[in-house]
Amino acid sequence: MKIEYLPAAWEDLKRIEDWYLMRFDEKTALKVTTAIVRAVSRLADHPDSGSLTPSDWANALGFRMIIQKRHVAFYKTDNGTVYIHHIADARQDYGKLFDGEK
Repeated sequence: MKIEYLPAAWEDLKRIEDWYLMRFDEKTALKVTTAIVRAVSRLADHPDSGSLTPSDWANALGFRMIIQKRHVAFYKTDNGTVYIHHIADARQDYGKLFDGEK
């Protein structure tokens, strides 16, 4: 399957990179974001490997999630493509990510 990051997911990934860059260094920021992208890329071969989300609403719409250490990526599949909707710190309130999508 093809992987496509939606604009919100790219913004999320950039915010994560910036956070690590400001608090640590460029090497750490690159290491974290590369690990997230690698985890997401595995969905191309295993799109059903993700878990259900903690949200009944998101699950009903077909969202799934994968966790990469401290980060979680939310995605849906459609017509041979895995769409990455959001990437977040696993400790934050996931429901807020989808407020604009309801």
